[in-house]
Amino acid sequence: MLRQLKSLLKDSAIYALGNISGKIVGFILLPFYVDKLTTAEYGMLGTLEVTFQLIIALAGLNLYAAFTRWYSDKELQGRRESTFFTWLTTIIVLAILLNIFCFPASPAFSRLLFDSTDHTRLIRLMICSAGLELIGTVPATLCRMQSQSVRYTRTIIIRLGAVLALTIIFLVVLDRKLEGIYEAQIAGGLIYLALFVPYILKNIKIRFEKQILNRMLRYSFPFVLSSSFGVLLTVADRFSLNFISGLVSVGVYSLGYKLANSLKTLIVQPISLALPPVMFRMADQPDAKRFYSKIMTYFTFGMVFFATGISMFGQEAVKILTAKEPDYWGAYTVIPFIAFGIVFGMMKDQTVYSLQIVKRTGVIAGVIIFVSLLNLGLNVLSISLIGTMGAALSTLTVQAVYFFVMFYYAQRYYPVPYEFRKIFWAIGTGVLFCIVAYLIRDRELVLRLCIKILLLVAYPLTLYVLRCYDKKELQALRDLWKNRKNLINRAVPSK
Repeated sequence: MLRQLKSLLKDSAIYALGNISGKIVGFILLPFYVDKLTTAEYGMLGTLEVTFQLIIALAGLNLYAAFTRWYSDKELQGRRESTFFTWLTTIIVLAILLNIFCFPASPAFSRLLFDSTDHTRLIRLMICSAGLELIGTVPATLCRMQSQSVRYTRTIIIRLGAVLALTIIFLVVLDRKLEGIYEAQIAGGLIYLALFVPYILKNIKIRFEKQILNRMLRYSFPFVLSSSFGVLLTVADRFSLNFISGLVSVGVYSLGYKLANSLKTLIVQPISLALPPVMFRMADQPDAKRFYSKIMTYFTFGMVFFATGISMFGQEAVKILTAKEPDYWGAYTVIPFIAFGIVFGMMKDQTVYSLQIVKRTGVIAGVIIFVSLLNLGLNVLSISLIGTMGAALSTLTVQAVYFFVMFYYAQRYYPVPYEFRKIFWAIGTGVLFCIVAYLIRDRELVLRLCIKILLLVAYPLTLYVLRCYDKKELQALRDLWKNRKNLINRAVPSK
């Protein structure tokens, strides 16, 4: 189990480099967005981003989930290259069809989202960018399944550098505003695909596996509707704000959401990129369930630490990033709700592996649809009553419900002895510290920062006092820390 953990940590650290680069690019661009876009235009950008996610969920047929689950299966031995070719060809056809059918409907989409057809070209640019993203997902997923974390991260960083440079040129120099942002995204997507061409050619065999595609479609079909509802679960807050409170509210909320969502970008996603191959390889091992339990425990400890940190220091972060735009300053109030919602979302993702192992995709689909509808209803009700804070509160509530419902069904089909005493001590400690930080929000800056830093340092010590760490695990972590240089040397290839 320790060997698998070392492999997971190594790949997660490398994937994190790409995600950190993405977040750095986002932070670099944020002042340009705030300066060049009005609050309403920033709200439009937030609305387009969530529409983009919904298109990706619908158009990709969630085939990446089937490929991820089946790639390590013995059934595909000797046929992986042809299966990869089959999936890539299918996605390219779907991306082309997406643009063919959506381009004529762009004026209607513009009117639906923004009450005007003036943004038709912007909608078309977003759809074109979505098609490129769909295709790019295919070689990126193969990199993950082959544990090619260095190749994956290197390609991501090059793409991000290109997008950063082009966005600044289009937005600042040429004053292209929102259209310039998506033109830069399209150029970045083309560069991304071009970098993957040699890797794609190396890993394909030109043979269409119709039977395997049919089986993959049957496996992923329950996910198609559920993944669409899953995206709706993620984006309902901003869609609801757009239609109920307007684009200005979306703009303020989107800023707080992006800051809180850095937890997902920097921590959850890198580990999630590295985790599936390890989780599925471990499924037949005698200590698999203990491994899954420990992953949940320590993943939660780390996530709560960072969720607490970003929640406590969100007030200062927002004011630094938008110093000249006080209209955005209220964004910090939504950060704690979204951050702890991400914690529950991460815990839910861990329980989903149990259902994927036993191939109960129908159960997953049913739960996602139920929770998504609940989320939509809660958002409409709460936003109507308390605006942006209602959207944030709905996000936290629904993610908690999502976890508990998914956990209930996962334990029925594949029970895992999770350490919930430790997990909920960790969450409770983080929430308590966030409440203290909120109560001192009007104190002097220096005093406020000192108290928050002390609280953050006290978090792991509090868990130690509450006996949330096992002695053997502490010793194993000390050994990992001592051997960190060896891990880094193995992670980075020699020149």
